[in-house]
Amino acid sequence: MKKMKILFSLAFIISLLTISCNKDNDNTGNGNSSRVIKYEITGNFTGSLIASYTTASGSTANEQVTTLPWTKEITYASGVTAAIIAASGNGGGVGQQVTVVVKKAGVQVSSTTAIADNAGGFTKSSPVVIF
Repeated sequence: MKKMKILFSLAFIISLLTISCNKDNDNTGNGNSSRVIKYEITGNFTGSLIASYTTASGSTANEQVTTLPWTKEITYASGVTAAIIAASGNGGGVGQQVTVVVKKAGVQVSSTTAIADNAGGFTKSSPVVIF
């Protein structure tokens, strides 16, 4: 039940943050206009781990992470205006952690670390990437 609540919370947060509208693509030739995002999750967390992220078309996907490190590279459609990733885990050891790194056009734009609480779980999202 706790895992279901975590998944629902993540899906809801990501859905709110990835609502997209049509927008002209501002291709100025620099890395800021890139629509390629690479997500990386590393750490020592040994419990059940789920990555929830914005898909290339702007919907949300939940993926079971079975081994660390984990990576996912996505090229986003022109109609997608924002993207995010969140990680949630349960059943790990107190103090175990994961770090989520987000790279846009190969350049790191954020790094977020989550630490398992006294129940061995956590939920953490990265900052939103705006296109």
